[in-house]
Amino acid sequence: MTDSSVPFGRKAVILTVFLALAAMFATSFVYRMKNPNLFVKSRAPQSVADAGEGGGAGAPAMGGAMTGAMSRVKEYLERVKEHPDDVEALVGLGNSFLMMRAWDRALEPLEKARQIKPEDTTVLKAVGIAYFNKQDYTKASEAYESILKVDPEDTLALFNLGVIYKHYFKKPDVAQTYFEKVLTLEKQDAEMVKLARSELGK
Repeated sequence: MTDSSVPFGRKAVILTVFLALAAMFATSFVYRMKNPNLFVKSRAPQSVADAGEGGGAGAPAMGGAMTGAMSRVKEYLERVKEHPDDVEALVGLGNSFLMMRAWDRALEPLEKARQIKPEDTTVLKAVGIAYFNKQDYTKASEAYESILKVDPEDTLALFNLGVIYKHYFKKPDVAQTYFEKVLTLEKQDAEMVKLARSELGK
C-alpha cells in the first residue's frame, strides 16, 4: 500500500443525506487495505452508483454524471456571482467539481462556505473529501475533527478519521478507537458497520 494514489473502488456505496456528491469505493476488505478510501454519504443519481473503473456499463453512466455536473456548475456560478454568501450554491458548486475530481477547484467555493458557516457539517464533509483526494491528509483530518466538535457521534467523521489514522498517519491504535466508536454508535448503516469491522479485523 502506498500513499501516492488512491483510486476509487470498483463498487459504489450510495447512501442518502449528502448533496449530489458521488463516490465510489471498495466493499472488499483486501481491496480497501490496498486502496483505502473515505466513506461518503451522498444523494447521488443511480447512474453514478453504477459507474465503475473499468469501462463496461459503468463508463457511460459516469460520463452522464460528469455532463450533469458540468451543467450544474454554470447554474451555481451564476448564483454565487449574484449572491456571494449563498452557502447552498457554494456547496453545490464545490460538490459539482468534486464529481469531476477537480479537487482544487472544489476547494475554492467550499472554503468560502466554511468561512461563512464554520460549523456546518455538510460543508466540512465536502472539504474533508477534497483534501483527502489531494492527499493532504492533515487538512482532511482537521475537517473531520471539526465535525466531531459539533457532533461527537458523527459516525461518518469517526470512520473517515479511522481510515486516515490507520492508512496514512500509521497510527493503528488511534484508528482503532475511531472504528470501535463507529461500531458502538452506528445503528442504521450496515455498510459502514461492515467496513469498520473489516478495518478492525473482526
